[in-house]
Amino acid sequence: MSEKIIALIPAGGVGARAQGEGHSGPKQYRDINGTPMLEHTVMALLRHAGIAQVHIGVAPNDAYIDDCGMAKYDRVRIHRSGGASRADTVLNTLLVCGVADEDWVLVHDAARPGLRFDCLGRLIKTCLLHDRGGILATPVPDTVKRATVNNGVSLIDATVPRDGLWLAQTPQMFRVGMLRDALMQAKEQGFEVTDEASAMEFTGYAPLLVKGSIENMKVTWPEDFAVMEHWL
Repeated sequence: MSEKIIALIPAGGVGARAQGEGHSGPKQYRDINGTPMLEHTVMALLRHAGIAQVHIGVAPNDAYIDDCGMAKYDRVRIHRSGGASRADTVLNTLLVCGVADEDWVLVHDAARPGLRFDCLGRLIKTCLLHDRGGILATPVPDTVKRATVNNGVSLIDATVPRDGLWLAQTPQMFRVGMLRDALMQAKEQGFEVTDEASAMEFTGYAPLLVKGSIENMKVTWPEDFAVMEHWL
């Protein structure tokens, strides 16, 4: 593979929604089957030989990363580049990780340790084939309801046609320079970036959609850890 590809994991947050009883630290460091979730995520990326390095952006005052076992991976780089938001962490890390504008970056959630090798390979292959950035995603399988809240109770407001609707996952793969510029432009203009694709879309770019898998779910709630323990 001639083009350089790096991975970037923004891990500067706490993940408050995933904190169950007895687990008050950042969710990315909580063990799954005896191994921190962040390490599972790193290993999933390192399985692909085409990824030159994995860069992890953590909060400047992160007290956990040094004890997380990352030192044993020679392709992993740690940056205390965490910002106020996920987008800030991604942008800050891109600015300090020393990669060229024409290189590719795969941004992947720390809380998606179930990334399958075949899905990762399919995303990389598709983006390189079409020379276009893209993301892993899954088509919406269920009926979608829009809610309204009345006196603190959620009620169905409408049924939304699911044709053409996808659930975004990560990794999300783009040229480094294009993603950096999109994130900077979005920040300067006050646009709320929810994922890297949304920043690219803000500039008029149309990313590819590449089929992911349910195992690549994002660990969001305390009960999600039990599901991920089963899959891993």
